[in-house]
Amino acid sequence: VFSLWDTFRALHPLFTIIDQKRTNDFIKSLLQKYDDGGRLPMWALAGNYTDDMLGYHAVPVIADAYVKGIRGYDVEKAYKAVKHSAELEKSGLKYYKEIGYLPYDRQAESVSKTLEYSYNDWCISQMAKEMGSKEEFKWYHQRAHFYKNVFDKTSGFMRGKSLDRKWLEPFDPLKNSAYSEGNAYQYMFVPHDTEGLVTEMGGDQKFADWLDELFSLKSDDEPEGSIGQYWQGNEPSHHLAYQYNYVGEAWKTQKLVNQILTELHTATPRGLSGNDDCGQMSAWYILSSLGFYSVAPGQDIYVIGSPLFKKATVNLENGKKFVVKANNISAENYYIQSATLNGKIYSNSFLRHKDIMDGSELVFEMGPEPNKEWGNKKNKRPYSENGDVITSLPYIKSGKKLFSNNTKIDLGCDTENAEIRYTLDGSEPTENSSLFKKPIKISESTILKVRSFHKEIESSVAITYEIKKAELTEPINLNSVKQGMHYDYFERFFVSTEDMDDLTPLESGIMNKFTIENAKVESYFGYQYKAYIKVPADGIYTFYLESNDGSRLFIDSEELIENEANHGAVEETGVIALKKGFHKIKVKYFQCGGGKALKVSWNGPYFSKKEIKKNDFYF
Repeated sequence: VFSLWDTFRALHPLFTIIDQKRTNDFIKSLLQKYDDGGRLPMWALAGNYTDDMLGYHAVPVIADAYVKGIRGYDVEKAYKAVKHSAELEKSGLKYYKEIGYLPYDRQAESVSKTLEYSYNDWCISQMAKEMGSKEEFKWYHQRAHFYKNVFDKTSGFMRGKSLDRKWLEPFDPLKNSAYSEGNAYQYMFVPHDTEGLVTEMGGDQKFADWLDELFSLKSDDEPEGSIGQYWQGNEPSHHLAYQYNYVGEAWKTQKLVNQILTELHTATPRGLSGNDDCGQMSAWYILSSLGFYSVAPGQDIYVIGSPLFKKATVNLENGKKFVVKANNISAENYYIQSATLNGKIYSNSFLRHKDIMDGSELVFEMGPEPNKEWGNKKNKRPYSENGDVITSLPYIKSGKKLFSNNTKIDLGCDTENAEIRYTLDGSEPTENSSLFKKPIKISESTILKVRSFHKEIESSVAITYEIKKAELTEPINLNSVKQGMHYDYFERFFVSTEDMDDLTPLESGIMNKFTIENAKVESYFGYQYKAYIKVPADGIYTFYLESNDGSRLFIDSEELIENEANHGAVEETGVIALKKGFHKIKVKYFQCGGGKALKVSWNGPYFSKKEIKKNDFYF
């Protein structure tokens, strides 16, 4: 099992210290899966893709090892593989790459996905920087700032945003509205750019106040293993106690880490908050009990908390020993008074990976009262490596990317006082390119490239839009048809609708509408529907595919909509130009568990959005 959504946080960073050989082997296994299946796994089970959870967290496992000098695998292939993960079109990435976030009205768990993709992209940027890939570094560096696109400064939380850039209403930070297994407090997930997040939230004191609120705010439905809104029983919270170090209040980290270690972990059958999640919970405990934690895997530092033992020795593969001592430690003495590293005064509230692997001795002097001066100076705090502020991506505010006669493209940018430059010939926009002042009229198929510039901060990367003049797809000549559609029914666990391609259906027949109500089981089934749809007039048509869980829609054998993965009810759209007459339509759907839904709709030149009904289908 590669439970990567869990284990990238602490288990794999722990292995970079205690078992680098196995770390290399893990990465070789991930790359073998890339070779065999064409992509890195998200959450692999028994060597198979499951596409469970979110993010592309094979990336931080690889990047963390790479930046720490662990490279006993094909580095070039690893770099190619991590970039490939970030450039797929699945799981909302098509929105993320174009507008810089996932809209809540198009993707379930949209905020969580945006934040995790942004962190994953920062990991890739760190590899790109080390490897000297300047252009690729800039692209992923831009994306590492995309978390800001879902940060609402008015509420002070990461918040769902719609495709038309409106905040989710109503908004309650205690509710799970656009998050995965958590709420807005638990999903302030920006491990790679805590310094940037502090700035967004208004500075050190406001961020510290927000953390205080996080750890003290009670609610009616607190899960087991909670301190306020902090939830040790689930991974998105695991770094939060360590973030006080970034604002000069390391003593609060020490207090909370000790509380979590001693109160939320016990030597009983229920001694863990939740389950071990394939080693992540245990790894959090091991690292934290040593006195530090991997807040941002992909960066070669660890943030210091509060050690649990008088002495701990880590026997390293290189034959050296890393020793942590905590003098005068007791149940009451969990505050760091001072520290030395190899006999020299050590005032940093973070530790470098190299210091561990060199076989150092880290000694803490502990006491019952906090030393609020230790680690509080700016140059003694842990730091983020997310570079300078960057101008936001430009985006299309209005206008059609597929048009009949002409279209007017209006552009916008969220960075105040930014200007947008563009080209219509496919060349890269520069500061000397055409300045956007009013909507751009386009009458022929065009490659529109746009880029944002600002006098005081770094320019954005260029975004490419393919603006197409419609070429109507020819209809299919049919001599004899009947109303209805053909269906195939399957029962099994599906990761993707592609899994149906090699299966023999359990049942086949004719239906008169898209429905899943005739399924013989509640979970783990799939349908494939095939028919001809009667298009009433020449023109541009929009198809809508809503499903819970995964689905795809094809017109004339070409994929128009991808709505894959295990998710709640989400509607995706696709636009196509069709001539009057019959056209092939195929829909593939699978259901994993929980809620289920399937709805197919369309609109056209002479009618508004409506569900596709039996009078539209033929076979």
